[in-house]
Amino acid sequence: MIDKIVPSKAVRDLPDGATEIHEYYKDFGITGDFSRLLKARIPRDQVQPYALRVGASNEEQGNAGKDYLSWTGGPDWWSPKAPPLYFHQEQGYRILVGWEDGFVYFDAVAW
Repeated sequence: MIDKIVPSKAVRDLPDGATEIHEYYKDFGITGDFSRLLKARIPRDQVQPYALRVGASNEEQGNAGKDYLSWTGGPDWWSPKAPPLYFHQEQGYRILVGWEDGFVYFDAVAW
């Protein structure tokens, strides 16, 4: 509800000119667990600055199966196939940011 009045940080941190913005949020109750997914059309050269603004400052090195953090499942419009490019992970929380076919993908989960 609050996201309808005040956009989430993930949306606010998008570069000017971002289009086709889709966002999904699910709160899992009083535990503080949540999932937030965002997909928006932005230029490729804006992905790294966006990742840094949302706190995903570590570059994924492409070692799928070793340090690759997988995308969260989501609604029909959520369809990243390429591994994330940037991530942040700490106890009980992680952020992934990737880019594919003209869209940035943002995935934040707390457990």
